[in-house]
Formats: sequence, structure tokens, C-alpha cells
Amino acid sequence: MRLTSPMPRARDAFTLLEICLALMIGLLLVLLAAPAVAGVLAEQRLKDSFERFDHLVAEAKQRSVQEQRGWRMVWDKQAIVLVPMARGDGGLAPGGRLVPAHDESFQLQRPAALQNGALVVWDFWPNGTCEPAVISYAGRAGSWEARYDALTAHGVFNRSETR
Repeated sequence: MRLTSPMPRARDAFTLLEICLALMIGLLLVLLAAPAVAGVLAEQRLKDSFERFDHLVAEAKQRSVQEQRGWRMVWDKQAIVLVPMARGDGGLAPGGRLVPAHDESFQLQRPAALQNGALVVWDFWPNGTCEPAVISYAGRAGSWEARYDALTAHGVFNRSETR
């Protein structure tokens, strides 16, 4: 028996039409997947914004319990900062700070506030409780709204919307 390699046939290559068809199918798959990937990335950016804010809330609660003093989240023009409620606490380490990007905003609503137009502050008391609050976020990726419980300072989404 003789072992020889088979002779190449004239049809052992792809035609230009077959290559173009394969490229078109690949392009179609990429075009169909792109919006889904963009949506996942927008949802991740929204989740990251909530986690940044929630980290600051957790720090306010933790410091108020550990130090047995009230802490306050204050919205100013450039950032949301943690400050002790009592003045004259020069020995305290400064609190956290959340600086929103230029296209982000965090809005505070205090449903239990006794007066309209009250200062944009959120108080955490020495026992770890806080004033109930609703935080609204708007940014490039979309928006969300979370309600924070007074007893646990735990945030729960009311709504979330990607762009």
C-alpha cells in the first residue's frame, strides 16, 4: 500500500463571497451586542455611584457610634462632607468626603424636616440612628433614588433608570 498525500483540489479555499458573508454575520452580531454591553456598563456606573454614597453613610453611622457623638453630612457647592455636630472638636480626624463629578448630582430630601428650605444637612446621632432621608442621584449613566431608614441608615432603591 502506498502512502501519498492527496492532491489538492481546486475547491480547498474560501470564495470571496463566503468571506464577505462571514464578515457580515460577525458585524451583525457585534451590532446586536453593543447596546446590551452599553446598558451593562451604565448599570455598573449607577451601582458605583450608589456604593460611593453608601460608603459615606456607613462612615457617618460608624463614627457616630464609635465616638458617641453626632456627625452630620453637609452638602456644599463642591462636595458632600462629614463634620462633627459639636464644635471645638479639633482633635477629631476629619470625616469622609464625596466629590461628585461635574456631571453628577446628589440631592437630599428629608421627609421628616419640620421646615421647608432647611439646611442641606443629614444628621447621624450618637446611638447610630439618623434622620430618615431620600437621596436622588442624576449622572451621565442615569439616575436612582434611594430611601434611607432612620433606625438602620440602610439604603433601599426606590427606582433606578439608565440612559
